[in-house]
Amino acid sequence: MKDIEGQIVIDMHSHNNKAASVEIQSSRPLQAAGILIGKDPHQALGMIPLMYNICGIAQARTSLLAIQHCLSIEIDPTMEIARDMLVLVENAREHLFRIFIDWPELLELNRDIHQMPSSIRLVSEFRQALFTDNKAFELDSRLKPDSVRLLELINQLERELQQKVFEISTRDWLSICDIDGLNQWMNECDGIAASAIHAISDRGWNSQGYSDCPHLPELDADDLLKRLNTSDADKFIAQPDWQGGLYETTALTRQQDHGVIPELTRGFGNALITRWVARLVELASIPQQLKQLLSQLERNHQPTIIDTGRRVGIAQTEAARGRLIHRVEIDQDRISHYQILAPTEWNFHPRGLITRSLGNISANSARQLELLARLIVNAIDPCVGYALRVH
Repeated sequence: MKDIEGQIVIDMHSHNNKAASVEIQSSRPLQAAGILIGKDPHQALGMIPLMYNICGIAQARTSLLAIQHCLSIEIDPTMEIARDMLVLVENAREHLFRIFIDWPELLELNRDIHQMPSSIRLVSEFRQALFTDNKAFELDSRLKPDSVRLLELINQLERELQQKVFEISTRDWLSICDIDGLNQWMNECDGIAASAIHAISDRGWNSQGYSDCPHLPELDADDLLKRLNTSDADKFIAQPDWQGGLYETTALTRQQDHGVIPELTRGFGNALITRWVARLVELASIPQQLKQLLSQLERNHQPTIIDTGRRVGIAQTEAARGRLIHRVEIDQDRISHYQILAPTEWNFHPRGLITRSLGNISANSARQLELLARLIVNAIDPCVGYALRVH
């Protein structure tokens, strides 16, 4: 099935090598989920990961959870822990892919693509170690965790992050809690992570791209359902706001209180260097999160039935690029309505995060202005397809 991610066009008008205005237009087919209408839940769950090449695991996980809630199906907490593990591994893959593909090109780093960690291919291996017949996101999925193999895979990921990204253990890297410590690590190491931060800092770009757009708060499921059930729900999905405010949902949103991020925020706000390091904080945290989930996986959990009393289901998942929301209605065993609100629509709102961030950059030349704009977009949402036109 053809990928339906679509593209975003960013027109940035400059004056004296500063962004004078920014306009965003989207060709993303936001009603593509309509293809699921008329399908039974099993068919829909098979189609979702084929529709989305980016964050397909997160899409499938959110879809299944929404359908389970809609049908008031018994929820096995152990199964959900296993699926959470797959989402984390996918997030690691997405971050690694962008670090080794995008960062060298954007920052003119001399890096060999063959240095990319083999752990970028771990999603399928984790799935095989967790589920019978590799079926993780079906209504009749069966869990068969191989704890020994799972620990091996986690340790492999952790080793490769140390050797190919951070050059110190992820635990030691996460213990860095101030800018002096970050600078010391950056000056002592020459791996891709340190080199990227060095490139940004040496060029004086730490404070570029500041925005006053706040982080998306927790969204109550009932309030979300009401908002998605209004006559202007399509407009909300295309250009979402919450109680009149515009928000961002990014890796920085999730990591704003972790590691060195609070210190960077005090020094530089939510500008380029803070966002860049937040992605690294998230990546470094994933092995330990996986180990914690593995320990939970080995405990006994009592299944629960989620009886919402509704004919609709809603679910939220933190994907690599931000918060993903699915809403589904099922009538007579067929999907009658399906809505997907992707994090891209929050971050690329015409008056939102990207517009405000790009509006606060300045450079010494037109070429540098374009490069800074690309760095900002990559730091916010590295997965979205976009075209940047600087006028």
